[in-house]
Amino acid sequence: MKRRRVIALSFVLILALGLSVFATNGSKTAELFYRDIKITLNGKEITPKDANGNTVEPFIIDGTTYLPVRGVAGALGLDVEWDSSTNTVILKEKGYSKDSNYNRLNPAPIGTKQSFSVSDYLGEYTATAVINSVVRGAAAWDMVQKANMFNDEASEGMEYIVANVSFTLVSSKDDAAVSFTSYSLTAYSSENVEYAAPFVVAPEPALEGNVFPGGTSTGYVVFEVSKSDEHPKAVVGADYRGNGGVWFSLS
Repeated sequence: MKRRRVIALSFVLILALGLSVFATNGSKTAELFYRDIKITLNGKEITPKDANGNTVEPFIIDGTTYLPVRGVAGALGLDVEWDSSTNTVILKEKGYSKDSNYNRLNPAPIGTKQSFSVSDYLGEYTATAVINSVVRGAAAWDMVQKANMFNDEASEGMEYIVANVSFTLVSSKDDAAVSFTSYSLTAYSSENVEYAAPFVVAPEPALEGNVFPGGTSTGYVVFEVSKSDEHPKAVVGADYRGNGGVWFSLS
């Protein structure tokens, strides 16, 4: 059934965002058409809702269909925020953080997703990375030992860390594929000294392979750290001098 309403455009955005916001420094009158518009995601119908859980219906203005940001973002697994100081709708993947407080001296906790950009002789791209989980000590050695019978035990005074890591390629120059492997991360001690990468076969699925923009690669990476090091960390996306990149805690 076709329905029509005439309301202030500022209220249109209230419907769309579930927030009291204005698109401009004034208001415009617009004619809205409701036609029982349905939204499907991968063939499954979704019901968009506002911040209070109320159903929000899509509508049409001047031939353009408007969808509720919060409802659609929620169906896609995204968090929605409103920055009133800049009048900006902020969409973020769950767990994503671009907190400038995370750095070499304060690495991001396990499970925190961070964005980084690389521009070097290998190419230019923007990606996100997250360390999903970490296993250390005897449990990590058990995983490494089972991965390949020829894997050696960690050196004296050292132990393995097995981290499950995900990389998502957001964009790249010329839409090129980017390879994410165990060499995409470098481990450092809590005293800021680089750890050598161990020569072992990682448990399956190992982190390796090319990814095109929009793709995600998830797999295991093995680090070897000092048993006495309570707070090792890893960096992703740093240049050959160690500048840039994002830092993650391995504990």
